[in-house]
Order: sequence, then C-alpha cells, then structure tokens
Amino acid sequence: MSSLRRVLGYRTATSTSAGLAFAAINFLAAVQVAGYMLGDGAWIALVIAGALCLLSAANFSELNGVLPSAAGIRVWTRQGIGDRFSLIFTLAYLTTVLAVIAADSFVLGTAIQAAIPGISGFFWIFLFLVLTLIANLRGVKIAGLVQDLTTYLLLFSLAAISVMVLVHVHHAFITPFSPRGNLFEAVAVGVFIFVGFEWVTPLAEEMTDTRAISRGMFTALGLIAVAFGLFMLAMTHLLGDRGLGASLVPQLLVGRAAFGAFGFWWMLLVTVITAGTTFNGSFVSASRLLYAMSRERTLPAWFGRLNQRFVPVNALFALFSVSVVLAALIFLSRLYQVLIYAGSSLEALMYVVAALAVLGLMRRLPDAARSFRLPFGRLIPILTIPVFGVLALGALTATAGLPGNFPWTVPLLLLIALAATLYVYLYAPRLKRVPVPGPGVEAGGGR
Repeated sequence: MSSLRRVLGYRTATSTSAGLAFAAINFLAAVQVAGYMLGDGAWIALVIAGALCLLSAANFSELNGVLPSAAGIRVWTRQGIGDRFSLIFTLAYLTTVLAVIAADSFVLGTAIQAAIPGISGFFWIFLFLVLTLIANLRGVKIAGLVQDLTTYLLLFSLAAISVMVLVHVHHAFITPFSPRGNLFEAVAVGVFIFVGFEWVTPLAEEMTDTRAISRGMFTALGLIAVAFGLFMLAMTHLLGDRGLGASLVPQLLVGRAAFGAFGFWWMLLVTVITAGTTFNGSFVSASRLLYAMSRERTLPAWFGRLNQRFVPVNALFALFSVSVVLAALIFLSRLYQVLIYAGSSLEALMYVVAALAVLGLMRRLPDAARSFRLPFGRLIPILTIPVFGVLALGALTATAGLPGNFPWTVPLLLLIALAATLYVYLYAPRLKRVPVPGPGVEAGGGR
C-alpha cells in the first residue's frame, strides 16, 4: 500500500484545526450563548469555554506526541483502553463529521437562499460539496492551501466586521466585563463552538513535523476565541435582546443592522467561507482516518486506495456521497438540532475517552518518547473527565427545538452504537481473514 506524503506544516495544522471548529452553525450557538447572558458580557462565557477546551487540547497533544498516526483516535484508544471498545467508539465518532457537515449545509443553504430566493438552497449545498471534493482530489497540498486561504480570510473578516460594528455603534456598553445571567449554561453551549478542533490529528502522517499538530490546536483555540468573542460582543452591543433567536441566519441580521446591504452581503460571504472551511477540513481529516483504518484492516480495503496524488480517493467519494444524502434529508426536514446535539454529545464523550486513553498510555507506556508531555502529571486528564462528562449529558438530554420536546438524540446515538457494535463483532473479524495484497498492489486492487 502506498504511503501518505509529509508536505504540511504548522500553518495548515492551525487552519485545519480552526476551520473544523469554526462551523457556520456556530453563529446559532453564539446566539444561544448570548441568550443565557445579560448585557454585553456574553463573550466572557466564550472565553471560559475556550479555556476548558485547552484541557482537551492538552490531552490530544499528549496522545499525538506519543503515537502520531492518521488513525489517531483508533490507535490511542486501542492502546490505552482496549481494541473492541476503540473500534466501536471510532466508528461512532466518525458520525460527528457527517453531523457537522449536514448541519453546516443547512445553515449555508438557508443563508444563500435568503439572499437569492429564486434558487433552492440545496443547489448551493451540492455545488459546494462538489467543489470541496474536487479540491481534495487534487492532493492534500492543494486542499491544505485552500484551507489556509479560506480559514485565515474568515478569521480576519469576522474580526474586522466585529471591530467595525463596535466603532460604528455609539451607544454605551452594558456591563461588558461583568457576566450576568446563567453563566453555567452559557459556558456549556459555548464549549460546543470549539468542538472539532482535534480533527486535525489525522493529518499527523502528512506533517513535516508532528509537533505542529499540538501548536496548531492551541493556536486555533485562541484564534476562535478572539474572532467569535469579538463577534459576540459586537452582536450583543448592536442588537441586544431584539429577537435574534428567531432567525436561522443571525449573522446576516448583524451585518444588515450595522452596514445595510453591504453588511448583509459581507456576512453572507463570511458564512460561505465558514461552511467551505468545515467541508474541506472534514473531508481532509475524515478521509485520512478511513484510509488508516483500511490499512489496519478494520475497514474494507476499498477505502485504502490512493490515487496518483496520494489521496484516499474512495474514502473521499464515500464521504461525499453520504454527506449529500444526509444534507438533503436535513435541509428538507429542518431537523438540524438533532445533529447538533448528537455531534455535541459525541464530541464531549470523545474528550472524556481521550482523557481515559491518556491515563491508560501513561500507565502502559510510561517511558515512551513523547514530543509533547502533559504538565502536572495526571491532573489534566482527571479534570477533563467530569467536566466534559457533564457537558455530554447536557447535550444528550437537550430538547430545545426538537419535535415533541423529546430527546431524540438518545435513540439516535443508541442506534449508531448498536450499528457500530454489530459491525465490530460480526463483520470486522472477516476482514482480518482477507489475504493482504502483494507487493506493488494498493489496497482496493489498484496498481
């Protein structure tokens, strides 16, 4: 089987981490955070949430430092916890990428349709997924360059318009440095603005220096906190409590209220770029994880085929196909909240599992070389477990916006867990008995 190429650096590690976390659906999450707070202090909840995510970033840095791999989460949990649990959880965890893509697709289609009502929003969703697929098929270096350009343009644009709003609006701030309201709930929702930053770890085998993964994650969390913190401060200062929660495109309302038509189109551009970074980063990272799992023969060899540009082409087409179908279902049903809660629950559980894997590897591989070593010994992973365990439970049982006020996330995740368990116990063992392709033959049958 051919290998991936080490062509990426710290810049792309940062842009991939930030781009995956910086989803278009985060604009709705920002409104939810502001709804729990009073005055202009909602940004404080976001900063606290980012600080909590630093715990998880430290855990992922430790894991990547000792066992850097395209199949990171699979390798870490297998070594630190156990093989079958690892495979079941990794398969379930893959659904978070699909959930984020589908939820972002809904926001993207809704935003563009608000500006161009004559064309269905799903047309734009399909178009952007196709463009993302084409960019990824050109090779990871091209995909990385696209990620760099879109992510840094996005961060600059959001920060710039937020600063312009703050300068443009002349009325006085209301306790901008004094958090009021339900700070705990605001922080709980604010944490999920950052989730997904760790999906940069599957690029470990394409980094010129694996330490760039750790630096990229920490930098990305800071960039997201600054950009979205400024946006939340500008949003609450400009619009206050004037019914933002009723809109599916609050960022467009902020742009229009501040600068009229120019602001509306600027924020639409920001939304489009945001969705683009999410699509691109998700395709890059998830396809590498599928490739790596095929390489270890826990997924069919078909997923391991690389094209001439060293891209896992079949894994990309599989992600594209499932994303299109799921995006269509969510766009038509408008039940995007189910995916948000499901993705949030799995992400928070992932942070718990990562902390457990850190503790397991500290015990099993205490003397292994590490490019990143956690300070304070076991304290950080021990703190991570209860913090994100509570947040996972909160997202799992959330009912706001769901039909009948029923936590549909619970049966959905149980169904995902059941499917993953059946796969691991009934189908995965058969893959181990399939003969390994001979020299010069790629997994999947291509030469």
